[in-house]
Amino acid sequence: MSALGLGMALARSAGPDLGLTPPSLAPVLSVSAEFGSQTANLEWTASNKASSAGFGYDIELNVNSAGWNSVATTTSLSYNYTNVGVSGLTHEFRITPYNDAGEGPVSNEASVILPGV
Repeated sequence: MSALGLGMALARSAGPDLGLTPPSLAPVLSVSAEFGSQTANLEWTASNKASSAGFGYDIELNVNSAGWNSVATTTSLSYNYTNVGVSGLTHEFRITPYNDAGEGPVSNEASVILPGV
């Protein structure tokens, strides 16, 4: 009988949440670095749906127009990225909010030139 109860619970929780929708508000991103610093300090405004299931932000980086790559995910409104590559390259960032229903609109793109190591 407990297996029946467990199966019923799994059947109810396995279905999609029909009321859940992806975030619809794009974050506004800013990036800064101190002169000579190898760290880009990213901050952005909150998207909506922050309390929804599976909510987070995907942080993407494009170095010298080589293409976008995800570098981290977080639920915070800030992130510090440390450059460990070649010096003098442009580091461009963007933020995408997401939840269990999908991705929301991408933020603006913000860039900084960081020295390498």
